[in-house]
Amino acid sequence: MLALTMPADVNIWILGGAGFAAGLLGSMLGIGGGFIIVPVLTLALGLPIQYAIGSSLISIVINACTATSVYIRLHMTNLQLGLLLSCALVPGAVAGAFLAASLSSPVLTTIFGLLMVYVAYLMMPKKHRRLAPEQAEASKKVSEKDHAPHAWLDGCYYDPAVNREIDYQVHRPVTGLVTSFFAGVLSSLLGIGGGIVNVPVMNRFMKVPLKATIATSALLLAFTTMTGAIIYIFNGYVVPYIVAPLIICVFLGARLGAALAHRSRSVLLMWLFTFFMAVTAVLMILKALNLLG
Repeated sequence: MLALTMPADVNIWILGGAGFAAGLLGSMLGIGGGFIIVPVLTLALGLPIQYAIGSSLISIVINACTATSVYIRLHMTNLQLGLLLSCALVPGAVAGAFLAASLSSPVLTTIFGLLMVYVAYLMMPKKHRRLAPEQAEASKKVSEKDHAPHAWLDGCYYDPAVNREIDYQVHRPVTGLVTSFFAGVLSSLLGIGGGIVNVPVMNRFMKVPLKATIATSALLLAFTTMTGAIIYIFNGYVVPYIVAPLIICVFLGARLGAALAHRSRSVLLMWLFTFFMAVTAVLMILKALNLLG
């Protein structure tokens, strides 16, 4: 186990600010907030990354549970899809927590940064090519035929930003299950909750609207981070006086973020997601290369 070398005068304002920002943006984007907490604890406070990851997982549990309670009340969460994907996420989270103990800090930091570069690119809003009427009709027929076996996963929610009910179909559940296992691994391995994998996969590949994706991702985060956090606590990577200020401010930020996400436009949420992923990726890669001290 790593020896904890940490300044005695940890800045509580930095911790509180990081927690509030992580709760706010994490619940708005369905990614937990670890992409803020881990870099702040490692770059600003100089903690070993394993301790930053352990603290992040504890904080994301609070974030995810708070956001999920709001999203379920607003009927935005796809409970069937969330419970299905959690069957692969939880085993992945267990595997990731044990794997993290065998990897060095530079390796973990590099993996974190590179993954975020890819996710930022994947989630960047793109213009969709319009299909000709006959192409759209052909695509619709094929889609309905392939979709029948998993139609029970479909959902709907009311979107106040466009003032109408949104109905949607869930596609490629097998793809979701496979990627969910790896999301669980990354959740515990990097302390990010797995949302940066869950959100792009559900939105881009499974065709779930972004707001329903964010709400369902919050539910998944609750499962994965609880699993990983227990293992990090057992291994001694969680420090109470670091975690306490974080979880209080995460709770406050998550309540506000979930309410804002419900009324925000999806394109704005996508750009926010992309921007923060890209900035954090650059900082973490520079840290791994010892260019930030």
